[in-house]
Amino acid sequence: MTLPKDFTEQEKVVQKCLDVTGLRYDNQVEFGKYTVDFFIAELDMVIEADGVYGHLKKRDRIRDSDLHKLGVKHIVHITNTTQKGIAKEIWQALDKLEQ
Repeated sequence: MTLPKDFTEQEKVVQKCLDVTGLRYDNQVEFGKYTVDFFIAELDMVIEADGVYGHLKKRDRIRDSDLHKLGVKHIVHITNTTQKGIAKEIWQALDKLEQ
């Protein structure tokens, strides 16, 4: 899958980690007025690469609420920036789905 030119380094690593899972995903998907970093349709899951500092918490809560109203069941915020940390966050989110 080709990455947009404005992808951050963290988003590039998230994509590499998602590739390892074997799940099909799309990047830069539109949901209403929002563009999400990654969307895994079969799981109704959005993955946002927030970076080590995260995004604005209040704005994220509003966006997440709106995304849920649009049918997104799971939203994962990745804060790690290393490949090992990002992979761990993704696998933890996937493990929670099995519970």
